[in-house]
Amino acid sequence: MNPLRISLLREIRRFGDDRTLMIISVIIPVVVSVLFVFMFAKGTIHNLPIAVYDADKSPTSMQLTQMISATPSLKITKHVSSVEEARQDLLRGQINAFVYIPQGFEADIMGLKQAELAAYINGAFITTSAVIRRDLTTVFQAMNIGAETQMLGSRGIPQEQGFQMAYPVTLEKHILFNPYGSYAYYLLPALLPLILIIMVSLTTAYAIGSEFRYGTAAEWIQTAGGSISRAVTAKLAPYFLIFIIIMLFMNTLLYRFLGLPFQATSISLMLLGSLFLILCYMCIAIFLVAISANLRFSLSISIAYGIASFSFAGLTFPLIAMYKPLAFLSHFFPFTYYMNLFVEQSMRGAPPARSMGDIGAMGIFILVGILMLPLIRKKALNPKYYGKL
Repeated sequence: MNPLRISLLREIRRFGDDRTLMIISVIIPVVVSVLFVFMFAKGTIHNLPIAVYDADKSPTSMQLTQMISATPSLKITKHVSSVEEARQDLLRGQINAFVYIPQGFEADIMGLKQAELAAYINGAFITTSAVIRRDLTTVFQAMNIGAETQMLGSRGIPQEQGFQMAYPVTLEKHILFNPYGSYAYYLLPALLPLILIIMVSLTTAYAIGSEFRYGTAAEWIQTAGGSISRAVTAKLAPYFLIFIIIMLFMNTLLYRFLGLPFQATSISLMLLGSLFLILCYMCIAIFLVAISANLRFSLSISIAYGIASFSFAGLTFPLIAMYKPLAFLSHFFPFTYYMNLFVEQSMRGAPPARSMGDIGAMGIFILVGILMLPLIRKKALNPKYYGKL
């Protein structure tokens, strides 16, 4: 029988007999992907709890309260009777912010004086505080414009002209690629592949490293007729197929279930990028096993490297704003190149030539993994590397 076929049958049997391989290669990426999709299904933030202390209790202050209530991202969950009560609720985490409307608020507006408002926002959570700050600012600006327009109207100035005088400069915004500000569009295209690459690294490191751990590495090579390339191909081919299917499943969730925009002019380039991403992290795990022949070391570094990939992708904190030596480290993570390709092709619809550099960079990681195969063969045939955790 063909050695490649014998090796494939051996790996399929090992996959069926080893529950760990089933869990890390199939169950975890599928379950976590579904959980993430439902977590971000709403896309935008709604109903953040805030409190209002209205010491003025005037028609104008009640109008302002109604305007805050009408903001989708905010929800007034409590009307407090003092600043101290609101502060205690904020410290206990029951609210994310509170608005203080002082006594004489309406009188100051009607008397053409500068009326003051105060908003206390919990800045410990950057995302929620940014949303609250943005929407409260919008409400206060609308209140300012409305009050000034009303005062100009009392002087006999028509409403339209009064509005132009109160708001002389207008901004016409054109938000590209994610006009709704959806967190699903922003985070899920990175989180789902992140889960996949971590599991790819773990599966590859476990599948090869366990041969050293249990002393079966020589048998693994001999089953493939002594060819390390045949042995590695047979070992990883079933998992490569599984991860391709999971990647397609993730993309189905993104584009079909969540409606993520797809602007790519070259679907084949997107598919190639996905295949290269899987191969890159397989080759990184091969590199780790080759230099250590140690299962525990390979698994630990695979997890750490996968998690660090997200940090250096420039999504949560832009690379251009990082300390330059740290930003340079992003070049050592294939996930960075994949995310560049994904954003350029899927979101922006950039010309395919724009992403060929990313494909080439990912190819270097694959080449490094291939160059490590002779070292794996050398250690696999040496019993002194067997039995290590």
